Amino acid sequence: MDKIKITILCCHYTNEATEEDFADIPAEIELKRYPCSGRIEVVDILKALEQGAEAVLVAGCENGTCHNRTGSTRAEKKVELAREILSEIDMDPQKVNMTFVPRLDSGALVAAVKETFEKLLRIKEAA
Repeated sequence: MDKIKITILCCHYTNEATEEDFADIPAEIELKRYPCSGRIEVVDILKALEQGAEAVLVAGCENGTCHNRTGSTRAEKKVELAREILSEIDMDPQKVNMTFVPRLDSGALVAAVKETFEKLLRIKEAA
């Protein structure tokens, strides 16, 4: 079985993680940093899936801590829109998730990726 690919789209403030931080997760992890999670577009999420990701995790700052004030809120709305589009085209919307992590806390991001990986395994087992 090929490794599961998870793409993480995150604000650079939410992430200090390196590839070594994800070594315990038996998946191919692709990390894409943005100046703010609010700059992530629906097309970026869908493109990650089109390019082979089995799950996309958008990581934004916790409420009230966004450097740009509303970036995480904008990102959350775009994640919801991406999930609606996936539903409309008969793809599983659970493949796209949003997490809010403390600024510069790689441990919280790694935990969210592990949770995404485990959720994806459950989806695959149910199929």
